[in-house]
Amino acid sequence: MKRIIFIFLILILSCNGNKKTDKTANEQNTQSEFKLAKSDYTVLTYQPKWYWMFENVEPAELSESELIDIEKILRIAIKENNDSRKIALKNNPNKELFESRYLLKIDGFKRQYVPIINNEGQKEVWINLFCDEHGMEYWKNELFEVEDGGNCYYNLKINLETKKYYDLSINGYA
Repeated sequence: MKRIIFIFLILILSCNGNKKTDKTANEQNTQSEFKLAKSDYTVLTYQPKWYWMFENVEPAELSESELIDIEKILRIAIKENNDSRKIALKNNPNKELFESRYLLKIDGFKRQYVPIINNEGQKEVWINLFCDEHGMEYWKNELFEVEDGGNCYYNLKINLETKKYYDLSINGYA
């Protein structure tokens, strides 16, 4: 009889332990991965005067899950860019200068998202990233544009349906 009670207690404790583990796993799966503070990004409504960004499109909105997808694709784009540039650096006599100007970073950068629906009905987003807004708050409501500045200012487009990025553009230096 003691043996049956002992086995029963082990089964109960095992089940409770699994429930905690399952609950923790479920919380991790449903937990938001989008960690940017609201003060570090803004979503701007597409304006026709930004025709150079997209043509023949309609403004759209972004959901939390789309922001998470954008973050994942953005990190892939930066890694791929940096990996390809590091290969080019191997035989470059100005390696330090090249690295400081052309390798991209993401942490600490402000972001502007401009989501649209393209003429194929797919949602895309133009992302403007910059390391310094020069103390100006207008970037939260208006497009933030600068000339030059190198890898402190770059942008790209992401197609949320295909999960692909394109048109990565890094500002140059004067």
